Amino acid sequence: MMQSKIEIQCPLDTEIPEYDYSNWNINDANFQQCNFDFTDFFNNFMLKNLPCQIKNVTDNWKCARQWVKGDQINYDNLIEEYGDLIAPVADCKNIQFNSQCKSDMKVHQYIEYLQNATDNRLLYLKDWHLRRSRPDDKFYEVPPYFILDWLNEYAMDNKEDDFMFVYIGPKGSWTPLHEDVYCSYSWSVNVVGRKKWILFPPGEEDKLKDRFDNLPLVFEPEKFQNIKYFEITQEAGDALFVPSGWHHQVINEAQTISVNHNWINACNVEIVWKALEKCLIIVEHQIEECKGTPEFPAECQLILKSHFGMDFESFVTFLCYIAKKRLSQLQGNTQADFNQYTLGKSIIKFDLKNILKVLNSIYVHPIFLNTDILSSKEDEFIQVRKDLRAVFSFCK
Repeated sequence: MMQSKIEIQCPLDTEIPEYDYSNWNINDANFQQCNFDFTDFFNNFMLKNLPCQIKNVTDNWKCARQWVKGDQINYDNLIEEYGDLIAPVADCKNIQFNSQCKSDMKVHQYIEYLQNATDNRLLYLKDWHLRRSRPDDKFYEVPPYFILDWLNEYAMDNKEDDFMFVYIGPKGSWTPLHEDVYCSYSWSVNVVGRKKWILFPPGEEDKLKDRFDNLPLVFEPEKFQNIKYFEITQEAGDALFVPSGWHHQVINEAQTISVNHNWINACNVEIVWKALEKCLIIVEHQIEECKGTPEFPAECQLILKSHFGMDFESFVTFLCYIAKKRLSQLQGNTQADFNQYTLGKSIIKFDLKNILKVLNSIYVHPIFLNTDILSSKEDEFIQVRKDLRAVFSFCK
């Protein structure tokens, strides 16, 4: 007998509140999965852009059984299952241009390195698209809190690079201070091992920048005064939600494997848009000597895509795709399925309302009004915006 799907809903009048990080405390944001549901997460953390940690997330994960032996990494299983695959590896001791140098290794070579106690290198396998390499290997399940994921929905529908990663690192391996790609959300689940995170509420990172507006590679508390930050220890089975704009750095305190996603949805799409807009202003300032030339707008978009990962055209393409898909789902033409979950109409309308809000901002932006940067998307953009306006005009 087929199991009925669980419908995800939100209150019809849901609005995104003003963000207030002043009273957040990890002690008030630490939950057991059995006592914490989607509505709790949606209302108290995702909407408010606040971190939280959820325990025992991996209880039913295949990889938590196969990749772990006792409380250690099961080297033999990883070599047997994935040994001939190639993964990116960062050298934590080799820093150039303020980042860790990267190369590719076969997975069996990396696991053999991990097993060699006398190897004094500090190598961190990271950003490994294992799910893309093995799409039929259901080695983990996306926790229900994190299923509203436009970024990976778009990537999978359009057969583009996803934002789903596996990390494997020895004790002492680390990720530099950074903000996640596109100013997106991220979630991280430890399959085995332990991580220490340092998180900074949005705006605190500005206090760390040098006179050239660069962040340090690593935050060292003794070198800075009056910085608000939080230290979080993530154990095996824990999921950590990192909201948009929260800069962070991570160190593995034991040999660790984690699964990580970056994601965007209606709760943070306006943050992403404002970050994209801000990055364009920075780029325009960097090459302002070219301002006034016919090539200036296109050159800015090229640099913007290099710095931010998206330009205005790719962002509009992304928004229009999700909007059209949700409009179709609202009309009942396609099923809005996410594994054992389905989207209720209230969530679909919440998605559409917040896409429309961002499209309205783009509609009055100088890039749309004064350049031809979005000319290839203009007809689609105007039609989607018109369709969304009709939905909410009808609702009134």
